[in-house]
Amino acid sequence: MRYLFLLLLTLTAHAQTRVLFIGNSYTGANSLPSMVEDVAQSAGYAFANSSLTPGGATLYQHTQNASTYSTMANQNWDFIVFQAQSQEPAFPWGQVNFQTLPYADELVDSARSIAPCAQPTFFRTWGRKNGDQWNCAAFPPLCTYEGMDSLLHLRYRMMADSNDALLSPVGSVWRYIRDTDTTIELYTADESHPSLAGSYAAACTFFTIFTRQDPTLITDDKNLSPLVAATIRQATKTIVYDSLLVWNVGKFDVTADLSYTISGDTLTYTSTSTYADSIYIDFGDGNGTSATSGQHYYGLDDFFTVTISAFKCDQVDTSAYTVQSIMIFGVYEKILPNIHHPEQLLQNWPSELARAEMYSVTGQLLWSSSKSAQDPLPLLSPGHYLLTLELDNHTKTHRRFTAF
Repeated sequence: MRYLFLLLLTLTAHAQTRVLFIGNSYTGANSLPSMVEDVAQSAGYAFANSSLTPGGATLYQHTQNASTYSTMANQNWDFIVFQAQSQEPAFPWGQVNFQTLPYADELVDSARSIAPCAQPTFFRTWGRKNGDQWNCAAFPPLCTYEGMDSLLHLRYRMMADSNDALLSPVGSVWRYIRDTDTTIELYTADESHPSLAGSYAAACTFFTIFTRQDPTLITDDKNLSPLVAATIRQATKTIVYDSLLVWNVGKFDVTADLSYTISGDTLTYTSTSTYADSIYIDFGDGNGTSATSGQHYYGLDDFFTVTISAFKCDQVDTSAYTVQSIMIFGVYEKILPNIHHPEQLLQNWPSELARAEMYSVTGQLLWSSSKSAQDPLPLLSPGHYLLTLELDNHTKTHRRFTAF
């Protein structure tokens, strides 16, 4: 029987959540990184954010900027956010496949190399208020807001999913607000950049993605009317908080899991943990290992709780399983019937015996010898021990003995 206890602990190694925003004027407008700090603080969360937001910058341009890499390296970031130029992910597929997606991959790969504990996150932006009229004739899907926004959603989804990254669906929150409350103006006069309300929607979205908390906890309205701010927070709850896994939140958490079988006193195990940098297995008898697979021998009949912990940066996940060790005695009564103590083996090693091992009652291996190499016995303290005998045909038997 298997009993599974799953415990996910997210341990914070520093007092603040640190976020690096890499984008352009869409991120820089209304000081979005600072706004995220403010709304988070109002909900009881401390953030320390920084940003690189040169106007009109594409993902390719960020890969060519030395500041991109030096800034990635100057903090222990928890999240690094990437935002493409406002139009580029919505262009025709061939252009996006050549000019955008490879550089999204390159930036994520660099982030993981430079700041391995930072979670890459893509800032899914919004379609222009009335579509991209500059490129409408060349690519008709851009002629409307709906067409442009749908393409942005599709391409940002691809960038996030192909890179095991989070997706911050700001554009999806905007679309919901546009569909449900036409009194809220999300755009400035250029019909592209965010108004204060538009950036507030982005800040609430990022707060929810980063903290996994309900955005209605936010109390800072950022000089919006209380009704508008509350409507935006509720929209964020509906689109983001109520469907966190849709945006990959939690999908890449470290998970601890163990595949095992137990036969008699022998546990054969393999870690099946995911997204783990390392693991540790406690066999429940005072012994443990960081090896991801192997065997463990118990020295007595009993139930043991086997616990595996998986680690990734400042996260740990733990699962526990109950196993029963059963020592088999008397099944092979005719196998070396006169051998009851390892000293007998050293005096006259039986020709049919391939290997012998001695364990403490807690399962610790104390001595082993084979037909070709016999080692001297260690000094034994008074107590009970287990002798395991394996014949040439791989038949095993177990004998308990007492040292005085």
